[in-house]
Parts: sequence; structure tokens; C-alpha cells
Amino acid sequence: MNTETLQINIESPIATVTLNRPNVLNAFNEQLVLDLQQAFKSLTEDESVRVIILTGSGKGFSAGADLTEREASWDPDCPSKDALLRGYMPIFNDIVEMPKIVIAAINGPAAGIGAALAMACDLRVMTKSSYILSVFSNIALVPDGGLNWLLTRFLGYAKALEFAIEAKKIDSQMCLDFGIANKVVEDNKLLEETYSWANSLAKRSPQALSNTKRLMRDSLSKSYFETFKQEAEIQNEIFGSSEHREAVQAFFEKRQPKFD
Repeated sequence: MNTETLQINIESPIATVTLNRPNVLNAFNEQLVLDLQQAFKSLTEDESVRVIILTGSGKGFSAGADLTEREASWDPDCPSKDALLRGYMPIFNDIVEMPKIVIAAINGPAAGIGAALAMACDLRVMTKSSYILSVFSNIALVPDGGLNWLLTRFLGYAKALEFAIEAKKIDSQMCLDFGIANKVVEDNKLLEETYSWANSLAKRSPQALSNTKRLMRDSLSKSYFETFKQEAEIQNEIFGSSEHREAVQAFFEKRQPKFD
């Protein structure tokens, strides 16, 4: 499933998607945007895949948008808006809406739209030398890709504003402290540690993972009691399901459940 800008490796139930423009720190050109759109669409529909790892080849996760690109098909009257809404938004929407866990394995810089992409994933593993950077103010622009929303959720308004308007790096230890990073690992252990975690998650109940992701994502825009009611509805839907019965039986038999 490799493309011009991506390496895609599927070892069911785990898929690894690698941004593959290492000579430019995996900066996004139009082709990478379109390839990533198609990759996530295909992986969403692939029932053999339960967990997706997103990472970058070479020395970085992604440096953001490729500012050297001169020929693209975005609307010439509003190229930035068109690229964000028609190009990037479908990718971010798939990450948020798909019933699978997406883990960002962050090596080196995740800057600009690359930072937004990493932070939009469900979980993040970072190397000790990696960092998040809202670089936009350095080129007289505002954060995009939903980064204003993401940064304020993790950091709070004042710290998010500070890091954004001063274009300050959020190093891996800060990311761990702020809750952006779930794990920080040695630089040479990134994929090994991330794959191990993904494999552990993939053995768990798919309906528990997908519905918990949905509930927690939705809770960000719902009230406490709206979430309470949504939990009740989903619990009612999956209680007594084959996965639920297998998990309960495995509990009493003191064995690991098997979810086919």
C-alpha cells in the first residue's frame, strides 16, 4: 500500500503509516495530504486493523506545511483555506471519527500542521529528543489545523497562548507533564515501544475501545449529564453482546479473552 509520500505496513491487527518525505522532515505537500486522506479512508474500512500507528521517517515526525511548494490545485482565490478545509480536515475528521485507536509515534519535531496532526491523534508516544512546536507566529500566521483548540485543552489558555505567540518548543518532558504525551521513550526505542503498546491495545475488546473513544471525544462538547445519558445508551447497546459475554466468561475462567 505504499505511495509516493507514505509507507503503509499492515501486520493485522496493527497498521503503521509512515510519512515519507524525510529530505524535508516530512513536510506536507499536496500529494502527501491526498495520500494520507486515502490511507485513513482505507484503514477505517479495513476490518482487520484495530490500531493505527502514525509516525514520520528520518529525523522528524513532520515539519508542517511545505512552504516551497509552488504548484498545487487548491483554490487560487483562497489556497490556505481550501487546503485546510478540503485537504487536511478530512484527515483529522477520520482520526477523530474512526472507531480505531490512532497512536502518534513522534520522533524529532512535530511542528505547524504536523503538531496539530500529532495532537489530534488519540494517544502519543514521544522520544526524549522530540518536541511539539506551534511555529506559525514566526511567519506571521495563526495556528491552524485545530491547534488553537488542542493547545488550550491541554495547556489552558495562558500557557497555550504563550507557547503559540512566542513559537516556543514544548519538549517531551513538558508534553508528558501537560498530558500531551502518554509515554516518553528512548530515541532508539520509539517504534518498538509504540508497537508493543498498540499490540496490547489490539488484544482488548474492540467495542470497548471504539465506544470509549467515542464517548470521551464527544464529552469535550457535551455537558456532564449529556455524557451520562450517552454512556447509558451505549452501555445498553453493548451489554450482552458476544464481546461482553466472552469477556465475562474469560474473567470467571481466569484466562485472557479472545475477541475475533
